[in-house]
Amino acid sequence: MIMSIPTNVQAENALDAILAADDISLTIDFGNGTILQFENLTGSTVLEVTSSTFDIVVEWFGPFAYVRNIEGLVGAGEYGWQYWVNDVFASGAVNLYTLVGGDHVLWRFSAPVPQSQEDSSLLPGIVFIATSGLGFIAIVYIQTQRRLQ
Repeated sequence: MIMSIPTNVQAENALDAILAADDISLTIDFGNGTILQFENLTGSTVLEVTSSTFDIVVEWFGPFAYVRNIEGLVGAGEYGWQYWVNDVFASGAVNLYTLVGGDHVLWRFSAPVPQSQEDSSLLPGIVFIATSGLGFIAIVYIQTQRRLQ
């Protein structure tokens, strides 16, 4: 028996057919002020919609896909790409998250927040201690000079 699969169906085998969802919106936030938005996309999973729109690199952990790189921006360690569907954080593999019509996918790059080397909140204390120390030295010097005379 020969079956014809419509173009809006993704199937890995005859028993596993998933209808592609229409009217998907996709937003990519690169974490540096650059945000790209796309509307009216079609796809059955987050991976399919994202890879059809952007150049991505996927890392596989058995049957689970993790997006490591979108448009050359690579995640490493605890920082990298995270995604939300309809404003809800999605912790599942991108190849297994099935979309329905009208879903909104947001990818956001999380990066470490640079830590300042100086803590300006300590400045008033440092000035106070330094001034007090110099004042103490001045008093000791003056008292010593009076005793020597």
